Amino acid sequence: MDEPLFLKVRPGDAVLYDSDQIGKVLTFIGGSRDPDAPTLFQIANVDSGEIRWIHGEEVTEIVSEYRTTIKKPSSFYEQMQQQQQQ
Repeated sequence: MDEPLFLKVRPGDAVLYDSDQIGKVLTFIGGSRDPDAPTLFQIANVDSGEIRWIHGEEVTEIVSEYRTTIKKPSSFYEQMQQQQQQ
């Protein structure tokens, strides 16, 4: 059985709700049984800027995911830092 879509949503993601609205997830409130499982999301509507709370089941699609990754600096950047230190 697949897990519900709203369990995959994290802060920073853009989601579709109310069939035609896109919002950026600011934060969420977890449930009483599992505080890490999101049940209510605070979102900012990307068109109007309105900030509101929506229930997790109102999320119909994740439009884009926000995931932070740490990237290794390029070799050019490393060379420039080494030259500055000398």
